[in-house]
Amino acid sequence: MSTQEPVTGQVVIRDQPVVDFSHLTEPAQLAAVARIDGVAIVIVPEALAGAYLAIPASNVAATMYVPGAVNVRVHTGSLVVSGDGIGGADDVLVVVGMLIITSQVTGPVPQRIHVIGSVLAPRGSEQALGRALAGGTGNVSYYQYSEGQDIKLLSGQVKLSAAMLANTAGQPGDLLIVAGQVAITGEVAAVGYRHVIFAGQVAAPAASRDVIEPSAEIQGQIGWYAGSDARVFHDDLSLGPDFFRLANQPVSLVVFGDLSVEAGVSDTALLEKIAGLVVFGDVTAPPGLIAALQVLGAEVFGDIRAGDGQGS
Repeated sequence: MSTQEPVTGQVVIRDQPVVDFSHLTEPAQLAAVARIDGVAIVIVPEALAGAYLAIPASNVAATMYVPGAVNVRVHTGSLVVSGDGIGGADDVLVVVGMLIITSQVTGPVPQRIHVIGSVLAPRGSEQALGRALAGGTGNVSYYQYSEGQDIKLLSGQVKLSAAMLANTAGQPGDLLIVAGQVAITGEVAAVGYRHVIFAGQVAAPAASRDVIEPSAEIQGQIGWYAGSDARVFHDDLSLGPDFFRLANQPVSLVVFGDLSVEAGVSDTALLEKIAGLVVFGDVTAPPGLIAALQVLGAEVFGDIRAGDGQGS
């Protein structure tokens, strides 16, 4: 992955989460940039806005203009801070990921807070944060805060058991935040958290839906699979005849990627060996299998389309 490429004495900046120009003071310093491509956020001094806008740019998710003489703090990934640890009045905070505030915000906050992702803060912090939050993308959610409350954060590719959701070692007022690709396994009899926030893609057993939903907030996609357990794949998956020959009972499949079904698989095998299907991507199969996949694929967050059956 290239981040900078020389072009006739200039550079192309590409494929970076954050490009920070806040330290620059003269338009001539931006003249060295030929193009910007594939960047989540660009930070630019307000005085150099004109020079920045003259640079060809594509696939830039957001641009943040900041005043001069400020301390710009950039964080990539989930940031967990207390209400008095966000920053001072001379700061600008930029977060590419989740911003999670674990106690009420009552004191000074940064001049601006720009988040490419979700913000989670205790109720009672709305006035302090409202004037600082500017131009981000994602939800801003406020949760009920109580003294001694434990906030647990899980991120990435997460397999969440029924026992973990029960939180038997914690308190009923605790908060669980799960960000990324999440598969909940086992029959969930109880949720022992006041609030559970899922940010990303979630697969959960349909039989436990009535137990999970009252405590859950979904910021992304959730699919409900048949049965209490599932085979989970955190990448693209190709299924051929051997899979169906060796499967000795119907299984539910969860695919965090694209699914392709190879030639040689019959619609009878699909219907007999797959109990349910949750796919966070596209499904491709030979034309004769499309109808069977449409029957099985009640939770497909992409297209079901005909292909050559070669797994491509």
